[in-house]
Amino acid sequence: MATRTSTRHAAQKAKDAITASTETPGKARPLASKRKAPQEKSTESKKQPKHDIKPESKSDATAEPKPGTITGANVDGIPDAQPKEEEETKKPQYDLLPSAHSKPEEGIELGVHKTEEREAVVSSNILEKGIIYFFFRPRVNVDDPHSVNDVARSFFVLRPTPLGAELDEGQGPLDKDARCRLLMLPKKKLPTSPKERDMGFVEKAGQTMKDLQENFIASSTYQTATRGERTIEEARPYAEGVYALTSTKRATHLAYVLTIPSEPGDIQDSFGLHRRGSWIVQSKNPKFPGPPFAQLPKEPDYPTSVRDKFGDLRWIPLEPEFIEYPNAQFLMIGEAQDTLGKAATAEEGAKQPHEEEPGQELERLERENEQRVEALQGNETVYRDLGLDAQKYTSLPTTWKP
Repeated sequence: MATRTSTRHAAQKAKDAITASTETPGKARPLASKRKAPQEKSTESKKQPKHDIKPESKSDATAEPKPGTITGANVDGIPDAQPKEEEETKKPQYDLLPSAHSKPEEGIELGVHKTEEREAVVSSNILEKGIIYFFFRPRVNVDDPHSVNDVARSFFVLRPTPLGAELDEGQGPLDKDARCRLLMLPKKKLPTSPKERDMGFVEKAGQTMKDLQENFIASSTYQTATRGERTIEEARPYAEGVYALTSTKRATHLAYVLTIPSEPGDIQDSFGLHRRGSWIVQSKNPKFPGPPFAQLPKEPDYPTSVRDKFGDLRWIPLEPEFIEYPNAQFLMIGEAQDTLGKAATAEEGAKQPHEEEPGQELERLERENEQRVEALQGNETVYRDLGLDAQKYTSLPTTWKP
């Protein structure tokens, strides 16, 4: 069977790490073998040549950010939306694990149904796909927020699914034991334009939704010497949808399509969410100090194999394995609102002829998730997916209370 190398398969390690509840992220994951088109024969052994990446010409103001030493960076070391291009380097090759040689089987994985046929048409430049949840936490002792001013911070949760995952009306609530990542955004609002660049970090990785609900989402109290008992309010979901991490030659894109609420309102707009959209996402090299306002007390516990991918670059396109470690820092740059932007299409040579465009897969996954949600409790399905008691909530809010 033909083999293929692409940026998407460097992410296979992250998906495998999620399926093992006790596995600690470590060595780099192997590249997965190329999916075979239905018309290909199993006796074929001709290898697919790698696509060399050639340096781009000087870009205009709307070009995607490029990894490397940043020109035009601000004084805090955060790159502008259009970093200067560095010479591309070829990705290292890794030996395949025995399990990577076998073709994907139909069945249940990570709590959802998957098929070989579905995986075969997923674009090669999709590094990961899954379900995304958006939350906010009200300020201390504010149990009834009336505007974004009453919000302490926002964050989102990525729940990866297999690349061949299919959702349907018989799926039911999502498996609460599947592994998730909790990503924090110190700023309240998500970036909505290329001029807006926000740094975030991984708060937790490899956590089940039950773990997150008990150890992070739930409210808590503490005592102060001057104000007595203070309450940290429960984190509250305000949207659910599907997402995909897609790669281009110079950037990684995080694209989303909302399923819940069916029609975004004032609350979602306050946080910079639309019906669909995308951001450019980059990972920060931990050997370089961050800006004073975004420094963490501890670095991510990256293994050497991951650190080597950064080299001497301050920022590189995000890969799923980079956010499998707490304290890993990333940058989100506003890209597209109400469309998927450049995340929707694969560049020439980035996918096989029988594969669909990444935007097609994401829209298809959202339609399936919509059917699943309609078969359950509509907008209230988000609470069941998160392991929360849906009876405690009247509905997912879309407007602030007056």
